Order: sequence, then structure tokens, then C-alpha cells
Amino acid sequence: MKKQIELKHKKPRLAYVGMDKKTLVEAVPTQVVEIVHPGKAFEQTKEIGGRRQEALFGDRQIGLQYSETAQEPPRNRLIWTNDNLVALKTLLDEKDPISGEYRYRGKVDLIYIDPPFMVQDDFIASNSIDIEVDEEEGVMSVKEPTIIETIAYKDTWQNGLDSFLQMMRERLILLKDLLSDKGSIYIHLDWHAIHYVKVLMDEIFDYGLFRNEIIWKRTTARSGSKYYNNINDCILFYTKTENASWNQLYSDYDENYIATMFRGVESDGRRYRESPLTAPGISRGKSGQAWRNVSPSNVGKGRHWAIPGYVLKELSEKARTDTILALEELDSSGRIVWSKNGMPNIKQYQDELGGVELQNIWLDIGIAKGDYPTQKPVDLLKRIIASSCPQNGIVLDAFVGSGTTCEAAEQLSDILNCSWIGIDNSKFGVHVARKRLIELNGKSKGKKGEGVYKVRPFTVENMGYYQRGVKWDPIQVGNQADAYRQAIIELFGGEYTLYSKLLHGKKKGAWVHIGPLSNPLVTEQVMAIADEVKDTEFKKCYVLSADFDAHLTQAVNQAKEKLGVQIMVRIIPASAIEEVRRRLDLIKQGVREPENTEEMPNIAFFAPLAVKINKAVDDKEIMIELSGLEVDVESFLESQKPERREELKKWLEKETSWQSFVDFWAVDWNYENLKNGLGEPIFENEWQSFRKRSGKKVVEDLVLKAFHTYEKEETYTVAVKVTDVFGNDGIITTKVVIK
Repeated sequence: MKKQIELKHKKPRLAYVGMDKKTLVEAVPTQVVEIVHPGKAFEQTKEIGGRRQEALFGDRQIGLQYSETAQEPPRNRLIWTNDNLVALKTLLDEKDPISGEYRYRGKVDLIYIDPPFMVQDDFIASNSIDIEVDEEEGVMSVKEPTIIETIAYKDTWQNGLDSFLQMMRERLILLKDLLSDKGSIYIHLDWHAIHYVKVLMDEIFDYGLFRNEIIWKRTTARSGSKYYNNINDCILFYTKTENASWNQLYSDYDENYIATMFRGVESDGRRYRESPLTAPGISRGKSGQAWRNVSPSNVGKGRHWAIPGYVLKELSEKARTDTILALEELDSSGRIVWSKNGMPNIKQYQDELGGVELQNIWLDIGIAKGDYPTQKPVDLLKRIIASSCPQNGIVLDAFVGSGTTCEAAEQLSDILNCSWIGIDNSKFGVHVARKRLIELNGKSKGKKGEGVYKVRPFTVENMGYYQRGVKWDPIQVGNQADAYRQAIIELFGGEYTLYSKLLHGKKKGAWVHIGPLSNPLVTEQVMAIADEVKDTEFKKCYVLSADFDAHLTQAVNQAKEKLGVQIMVRIIPASAIEEVRRRLDLIKQGVREPENTEEMPNIAFFAPLAVKINKAVDDKEIMIELSGLEVDVESFLESQKPERREELKKWLEKETSWQSFVDFWAVDWNYENLKNGLGEPIFENEWQSFRKRSGKKVVEDLVLKAFHTYEKEETYTVAVKVTDVFGNDGIITTKVVIK
């Protein structure tokens, strides 16, 4: 017997495979890992003591942050999660610790989402990211997702269009709960899925709350399609209720419209059009009376005198409340033109009108050139936010990508003072968003005298990042653990030899340890492995894991100094997990892998980014210098496609300095001062420097020295974070004693 789909009158539903699936999702603790103050990088002309500093990137903005007196972080949030469904549920359940009220449930005023476009017939998409290593030389590389990102992505898209629609349904339901009664939601899609999602939105929000389908012409022309070429995207616009916030925007009149509609010209060249002084509706007081023997009902029954509000402001105070007196003042000032049929019309000047009320076809905003192929222009998001976000409102983007929505909200902060939340499952995407927000700080607003942007502080947070990986982790669930370890070690080029619980194999005179997929490797684990290694024939150990704790470098150094053990860390790539899963499936089927190692795929296991610094202390002043960066170039090249591998090799031959690999670095002068919910230090990004490009030229070089003056005599921990041009991160800390 076939299952019947429950339908309600005038509420058609979209049917697809998996539509009744309900993902069990729970709110998770949010961990603030970084607080960013878009601060200063300085150019120093002297060493420590009596130096002169010139700001390069604008003033630091001090805002609400973690401290001994205020435990609230900045209200603007950049969230890195493996699953935005978990993040949305967490936001729904998040409460203010003092008032106990929900922070976001029913309080978000504007939601914009730009979910991944389905670009193939079978609705399979890729979440790899192209990175421009050198724009001038045209050198590109590919940033592959981490294991956790891949796990979430594969799980989301495994059934193509059906999975896409279910993914959208589950998230749209939560997004509706987040919206305020005056809230609006915009969904940006292309032709592949727009009509399916329209039916979903009608079901979830209500057909009557559909406001517009906006057509955005994203490119001028293209060729190569068999039929008509697609040059537009679509944006669905719905509101939560009938009482949504709305700020009317206008587009400029074009020359043809001006010549056609504003035919009147004053002696000073000022153009105007003649518009009726009447409008339909109920007359109130003198607005329905005759003036100079002319009644407004002469135009049509049920009309009254209607003077535009902006014109009334020009009249005397008494005339503003007396329609007949207002008409007299307008006529005596030359503002009224009498038509041939004896009816008065008002002169509406072109320069006092806002333009044409914005329509639903947008032809005036071109495509953006940025870090992602699908990146949207800031002007597009500014238009949406300016139209639908009220003063002091909250803006949310659950697929924030490179941070366009966040930047647009910051550009409008002087006008709207709106706060923003950006969510994404790509660590590199969050890095790009962070960098572009810092870069916006201090940038000119474009027109003379308008000043510069002052970007407010924001947090970078992890939200439930490792939870979803547990069910995929053979070690965590105790299923096929040995087979999993063996396959990983063989891919790494080692030999599977289970010596102990911590030592799983060997490779060229060193042990191999395979860490879990669902949690980062922490200091305690590194030391436990080193303690096991110290009494064996080898004094070296490769440690392979999906991710690592920020204090990894210190743990590796501690193992060397205290136990005489060399720990060599490698990151297990997502491609290795795909190969392991394939092999485990073959084992289940009774098929053995060929023993010829030449037939094995070439998979790169990265060494984490290693950072080197110098420091100097003079009284209460400190100088931190970024002095080196060790990038695992060999493994990186192995991970690239052959054609890109060759162009990257040529680039590397010319770029011999480690400085060429630095994209961004930042300093926290008191790293262990702030702690998150797990008791881990929060990196407070108080100073940063990074590469900035304009066109094909580097417009700002990296500043490699940072200075700071402490107020108290204390021992401080200074942390330095670095991101290289390939999107990899590294961190190092050092102790500073101020006497």
C-alpha cells in the first residue's frame, strides 16, 4: 500500500524521496576561538624604544568583549561549523545568561541565504575552493576541504536533488523560527532549483507571504548553451508576517525616461513633470472641497486634493493643516500648472524625487570578482539589507561563504547599526571573511568627505564542529578500527604493525600513530604517545590526525626536550578517507587489494604550518617579529592537479623566500587572559598585517614586526597566528616577563 501525502486545502506540497526524514539535531556549546579587533599594522622606523609608528590599516575599534568586567563578546559573529543545521538550532536555543531570554529566537530581522548551487544534471556539487596564489602571474591552487567538512558535505548531497530539497526544508523551518514578526528572508538560487524551492517556501512560510521573485542579471552575455543562455539568478523574497519592515529604495532615472517624463524646463535648466494634485480615497475636511470653482471630484468620483508630503514641508506651518491655503501658496509660488481642461497639476522636479521605485528586475549590479566563483557583489547585499533591515536589526547568513553579507552590513552600520551573524562550514571561507572585514576597516567610503569605514569587533567561533564526524570514525565507534588503521598506514607509505594501543605501525625507522577523525589531537595525547615511544628502539613517531590543538607546536617541543622523542605531525587528508572507505567496502565484499604499491593513489599527508618568531623586551615594551614559516610544499604539490602542479612549481622556483607564503598574521598580546566554555584560551586578534591587492598589484606589503606596551608588571603569554597563501593555519606562543 502506497503512503498517502497529507495535503491541506490551498496548500500544495512538493513530493520527493526522503521528504519525511527528520534529522536529529541538538544545540551544542559554542566555543569562541577568536575575537577580532580590526586594528593597526604599523610601519616601524626604529627598533624598540623611542620608535615612530605610522598606521597602515586604520584604527582599532574597541567594543564589547570578554574581560574581567564584561563577559559579553561582540555582537557580530562569524561561525565555523561542520553543519549549519546544528548552528541554527544552537542559535534558536541560545539564551542571555543574565536575563534568561532567547537571544535570537523570533528576533532576527533579515535572513539572506545563498546555498550551494547545483550545477550538474545529477545535482552533485564540489566544495573544493580555488585560491589565487599570485594574481599577477595567474597562479592558482586548489584548497581541498578538511575531513570533517567533507563528511558533512557528502552526507548532505548523497542523493542529489532530493537531498538538496530536504537540506533546504530542514534549514528553512529553523530559519522561520529565528525570524522576527517584522522579518524578511531572501533565498538566492539559479534556474536549477528555484522553482522547487518556491513550492517549499509556499508550504513553510505561506503562499500569501511571498513578495517577489527578483531577477538579477549577473552577467552581460555568454555563449555555448544549446538553447537560450542563462545570464540571471533568482532571489525569492518572503516575509514572516504582513507587518514586515520595509525601506523603499529608488533607482536613478535613465536619460530616455527623463527626456520623456520631465518635459518641463525652468529658465535655470531645472526639469519637472506635471502630476495630478488629486488621489482616490476618503476626503478629510477641506481636502474634498472645491478650490477656485474646481472640485477634485471633477477628475473622478471619490477623489480628494492630495499634496505630496515633501512639498508640504516647504509651506507655512498654517498651510500644512489647511488644504485650501496650501493650494493658494503653491499657486502663488509658481508650483502649480493649469491644464487645458482646467485642472491644477503640481510641478514635480526631477532633482527632488528619489528616482524610480525599485522594481524586481535588477540590471544595474554586475558580478563580483572575488575568492569564490559564486561570490556575490557587495552592492547586491547592501540593496537587500537597506530594503528590509530596520534600525538596530539583526542580519543572518547561514551560507556566508567569503563574507559578502557581513561586509555589506558593516558598510551600512553607520546608517542602520545592524548586527550580523555569518555561518559557514569552510574554515578557509571563514578566514577569507575575517580578512576582508579587517581589510574594510580604514578603507575610504568612496566619495570625498565621507570618511572611512570603522569595522566593529567580531568573534570567530566553532560550533559543534566535530560532533558529526563521530559516526564516521571507525576508531570512535570501535568498528573496523584495525582495518581502518592499516589502510591509512599503507596509504601513508608505512607498514601496519600493532605494537601497542598508541603505536600502530612503522615507517622508515619511525613509529606511526593514527589519531581519531572526530576530535583534534591535543597536548596530552602527544605527550602520552611520546612517553610510549621513549622506551622503544625508535625515538621518532609520525602522528596522523584529522585536526590538531592550537598548542601542538609546544607539545612537540616539549616531547623533544623532556623525553628526547621527535614527533612528526601529519594531517590526514579527506582524499585518504575516501580511499579507505573504498578499501573497507572491498574487504566486506571479499575482494583483496593488489599488493603492488605502485597502483596505490598518490595522497598527500600535510605537515601543519610551523611558525617561527623573534622577540625583544625593553622595560614594558615588546617587539614580536615574524621570522620564519615552514610550509610543507612537497605534500601541497602532491595534492594538486597535474596542470596546476606544474605552474605552482614554476612559481615556487621564483618565490624562494618564506615571506612569499605569508598571507595573514596576527598577535594576541595576552593570550591566556580570556577563556571559552571549555577553558581554552581565546585568541584576541589585537593586531594584524596581511597582503592586500588592488587589481594585479600588491598595494600593501606585509609588516613583519609588531610592537606593544604593557601597563602592568606581569608574565604574559603572547600568541602569533599565521595563515599561508594556500589557506593553512599555524600558531605559536611565547612567554614574556615584564618587570
